[in-house]
Amino acid sequence: MDKVLKSVLLPQSIKKRKGILAIGAHPDDIELGCGASLARLAKNGVYITAVVMTPGKSGADKIIDRHQESREALKILGCQQTIHLDFTDTRAHLELNGMIRALENIIHHEIPSEVEIRRVYTMHNADRHQDHAAVYQASMVACRSIPQILGYETPSTWMSFMPQVFELVGEDDFNLKLKALSKHKSQSKRDYMRSERLRAVAQFRGQQINSNYGEGFVVHKMIL
Repeated sequence: MDKVLKSVLLPQSIKKRKGILAIGAHPDDIELGCGASLARLAKNGVYITAVVMTPGKSGADKIIDRHQESREALKILGCQQTIHLDFTDTRAHLELNGMIRALENIIHHEIPSEVEIRRVYTMHNADRHQDHAAVYQASMVACRSIPQILGYETPSTWMSFMPQVFELVGEDDFNLKLKALSKHKSQSKRDYMRSERLRAVAQFRGQQINSNYGEGFVVHKMIL
């Protein structure tokens, strides 16, 4: 009888590993929006799955593989699983149903069974980039069973972003974010990729929470 009870109770007693799902419309969105937070969480043993929805071809020379840049960058942040999809950038709003199905498939079938996704980082709903807004919409539907959904800050939200929660990150975490973003060589000439710009944002968010550095997020859903 003891063996029977043990076989029934043991699977229920195994505690799943905490997981985070980070979703970006383009290569570099995740790194820009929550890169330092992911670095911190990964160091603390959290399993991180990153999903990039489009190849970002309209934002660089056609011969450049931005997905490869992203793979290298996300590895630096400590992401254990990276998934790159091929929806059409600048036209993601026309592929909403497909993005929802793709994200649902990842959540239910591609994340390791011993991992429980407790939080999602995704695009902000007031982002002025059409792809970012579409990915937010897809995330809210596909991730509806996940307790926490946070929207992160990108350069296309800087005019209006008002964070409600913050991640306190250290200088080492922020430096890993900069190192990850340095892998996006196709974007290196963009003004918002300059390290001093990114440091100013991180220091401002840090000042809001009495810290040296921080990253801010908007709450799309929060179950404690």
